[in-house]
Amino acid sequence: MIVVCPACQARFQYDDSRFGELRIKRFKCPKCEEVFEVANPAFPGQVPGGTPAPMPADQPTPPAPGQTARTTAKRDRESMLVAAGLQVAGMPPGLKFSLAFLSGPQASTVQVLEQPLTVIGREEGDVITRDPETSRQHAQLEIRRDGTVWISDQQSTNGTLVNGERISGPVQLSSQQEFTCGNSTFMLLIRNTDEYSLN
Repeated sequence: MIVVCPACQARFQYDDSRFGELRIKRFKCPKCEEVFEVANPAFPGQVPGGTPAPMPADQPTPPAPGQTARTTAKRDRESMLVAAGLQVAGMPPGLKFSLAFLSGPQASTVQVLEQPLTVIGREEGDVITRDPETSRQHAQLEIRRDGTVWISDQQSTNGTLVNGERISGPVQLSSQQEFTCGNSTFMLLIRNTDEYSLN
């Protein structure tokens, strides 16, 4: 569905299946930051009984005269995205992180990273390599709030290699940078994404 901001008329796309069982969702326009509500097209109109849907209890208080409400815009936007199921708490907004398996038993597959901390391991963790040369819990990726990604070895037997060198502490990775755990080589992929804007 196409959602139109009532204040600035900005248009953005939203997958209406993400409404789930909710009759109304709150949006904040990414351009003018106007907060408005949109009814679930599967439940048009009002909630049973003809009463408007209740506002969330954690609604921020209006700013005092002379103050601006934009001071908490980022936090409010993140809360809205988390509540809408569009973002995981603690993950930086506007970015999507994935790991591409370049070699090893899982070669030619890609796994989306959905949590701030991701453990890579042979048979335990969030990314399973099924690689006998990889330790059970081999390495950990940390996605920080500023959008940077750091990798650290988890005292693995064969070590974690970045740029062909075994790392001993946390090392920052950039997009499309490769690293190796055992016989499995990965490429980190970071892309900007804005699920709202059509521009």
